[in-house]
Amino acid sequence: MKPSLPEDAWLREQAGDGAFARGRAYSRDGRISLSQVSEGVLAGEACGSEVYRLQLTCADSGWRWHCDCPAADCGAFCKHLVAAVLTARDADGYVDAEQDAGPQPAAREPDDLHVFLRAQPAERLADWLMALAAGDRHVERQLLLRRAASQPGALKSALAKVLTAGSFLDYRRTMDYAARLDPAIEQLRDVLQRDPGECRALCEYMLKRLFQVIERCDDSSGSLGERLAEVAHLHARACADAPPGKALAKALYTLQCKDDWNLLPLAAYWDALGREGQGAYARLVLDEFDGLPPPSPRRFDTDGSGACRRAETLARCTRDFELLQRVLRRDLSSPWQHLRVLESLREFGHARDALAWAENAVKRFPDDGGLRAALADCLADAGLEDEAMEQDWQHFRQQPSNAAWTGLKRRAGSDWPDWRERALAHAQSREDGHATLRIDLLMHDGDIGAAVELAREQPVLPGTLQTLAARVRQSDPAAAGAFYLRVARLLGNELRGPGDYKKLTALVAEAARCAPSADLQAFVADVRVKHARKPRLMAMLTEAGLRS
Repeated sequence: MKPSLPEDAWLREQAGDGAFARGRAYSRDGRISLSQVSEGVLAGEACGSEVYRLQLTCADSGWRWHCDCPAADCGAFCKHLVAAVLTARDADGYVDAEQDAGPQPAAREPDDLHVFLRAQPAERLADWLMALAAGDRHVERQLLLRRAASQPGALKSALAKVLTAGSFLDYRRTMDYAARLDPAIEQLRDVLQRDPGECRALCEYMLKRLFQVIERCDDSSGSLGERLAEVAHLHARACADAPPGKALAKALYTLQCKDDWNLLPLAAYWDALGREGQGAYARLVLDEFDGLPPPSPRRFDTDGSGACRRAETLARCTRDFELLQRVLRRDLSSPWQHLRVLESLREFGHARDALAWAENAVKRFPDDGGLRAALADCLADAGLEDEAMEQDWQHFRQQPSNAAWTGLKRRAGSDWPDWRERALAHAQSREDGHATLRIDLLMHDGDIGAAVELAREQPVLPGTLQTLAARVRQSDPAAAGAFYLRVARLLGNELRGPGDYKKLTALVAEAARCAPSADLQAFVADVRVKHARKPRLMAMLTEAGLRS
């Protein structure tokens, strides 16, 4: 059976109001080309400033998605995905449930309005727009932006008005401000086609202003960051289409000094800088780095972090090993900084130097597990397997974590059964009256049966016990129900308010769904007697169907 396509409410929840509105416009403009609309799969392309491939797949756990566009990085639900769903629904004659609840003609109201407006005389439309502009400065700015597109050199002035933000922008005002930038970004795309040089200059102006705005707004929705990324992408394309050479060096460096999001990666501009521009850019970066004062061991080097980042990026882009070592070795006050130097030595093929560095770093920071694990890898690369195994074992002894367990198992190979027993015995010696550490390790290793048996016999901290219950609720519902009930008993001893009432109710309800039992009924009865004067808790239990 073909799964239902997501409704508007779900799309808004995933994408946010701004991306939903832009996706609806994309769909209406016919920018989506669907190559597959079959059972559980929706695939195709979105045609914007570039062509982006996208796909949505319906699995047991719900919808999963992917889009090639920058806005969908890290799994975000972008406007292209919204548009694809809306396009597929239109093709199926789908009517959203929210729309279906009201009168049917309202579902076509935007198109009806479009038909009505197209039928009006130009003078009447102009009068209406002027009236709107007189009452709303944002409408006026958008109209001035449209007018500037036909007047060479006027677009920057129009952009200045659109970019004006005033004081601090809260969450809602930030989203509104970001949405107002869309026509400006569309104008930049048009300019890119006819004059990449002008587009570059306008993008630089816009980026400079937006870097200032984003510092004084609540962009937790990511809406302004998304527009910033789009402008940065257009800037890189403009530089690639018409390489500015040396003229780009100072402008790019200045923008990067304000770019805390790595929206302007050097690699995207290196070819556009040309030989002279690369030299000019390198001098700016090196002058900044060489002018840094020595790092202070008593405070974080906030002022120097940006300069070091730019110098490191330059070193990696030019494959300058000596510069990279200067940057990474500037401050060696922490194990993490030693580890970064070690990784760079291995990256550039300096295996012997890496081994010597790792040995000295472990002597300086003997309690750092990450350095011991890196030393083990260096020893193994040198053919010293026994010494590598000993370092992995010391790492696990110091930090019996999942990562250390994995490293020990990988190194042990066929000897793992013996090392496994040794590791579990050490983990038990580190426990304080409960088996939580061993159960965490057993779950990580995939030995759920052993974890369940141990949890039945030993006390376990609530969080781990609840995780184990979730892992076995399908394969062993009786055990899962008993574990949920144990966590509920622990929580029931110290209920502190509505938040705890909600957690307790959820735990007991989960236990009831897994395996109802006499113990569960007795517990609910006891809670109702013991906390009878907590009406909100009583109501929650009743609403969940948990009666004694």
